[in-house]
Amino acid sequence: MARERYLLDESEDTIHANEIVPTTPKEKRQNWWFYNRVKLLVGAICVLLLGSIVYSIATKVSPDYTIALMTSYTMPDAAVTQLEEYLTQYAEDRNGDGKTVVTVVNYIFSESTAQTDPTQQQASVVKFTADASTGESILYIHNGPAFDSMKTNFGGYFLYNDGTPMPEDATDYENAMVNWNDVKALAEFKLNGVGTEMASDEDIRTLFDDLRISLRTQRGTAFEKDEKAMAYYDDCMALYKRLQNDEKLTKTEG
Repeated sequence: MARERYLLDESEDTIHANEIVPTTPKEKRQNWWFYNRVKLLVGAICVLLLGSIVYSIATKVSPDYTIALMTSYTMPDAAVTQLEEYLTQYAEDRNGDGKTVVTVVNYIFSESTAQTDPTQQQASVVKFTADASTGESILYIHNGPAFDSMKTNFGGYFLYNDGTPMPEDATDYENAMVNWNDVKALAEFKLNGVGTEMASDEDIRTLFDDLRISLRTQRGTAFEKDEKAMAYYDDCMALYKRLQNDEKLTKTEG
């Protein structure tokens, strides 16, 4: 308290007696940097983050086609990538961006919890449901266990092999799928350098041999009356026909 009383006297005020006031330009710059450096650093980080987001959006390539791959295991990424590249030979540049891009999305479905990660499978169900509602995939490639675990949800979902829609109560799914090797272009698909210590290229290739292909019906879908969505549907059907006939497209890309 005695000290506080002393400070009430101007002649005893020593708190600011030694305050340093910048006088030279260099000292003023140093002083300004000392008080504003945090703001500048935060601002720089925000600019970098914004630039990164803008760049990712600007350089993102939109797929011309999206194909669903339903398996009871995770297909090796390298194998999926090679399949995507192979399929572009039969695909068109639908969006006119100068690049032909086919995206294959691997959904993991299995009734066996020992073979699949439950979290991964749940994520597949959520994404699959969202994609199905928008008609993102028209071509479905699947193996037996994955299809069997989901088939109760597929009433009236696919086309029969003769091109007619399956009735809602139909269960003869075997008439709505074609074996992988019965599609000429797919039978010619070769893998190169995707093997691991656990599985060779040939081992992974046998996984494809067990796959089947089904086509989604447009009847009764939310996109049936959407002109743009139906144009995509027709293009997917044309892609499948070219795969059946092994008809590659000749095109020049930028």
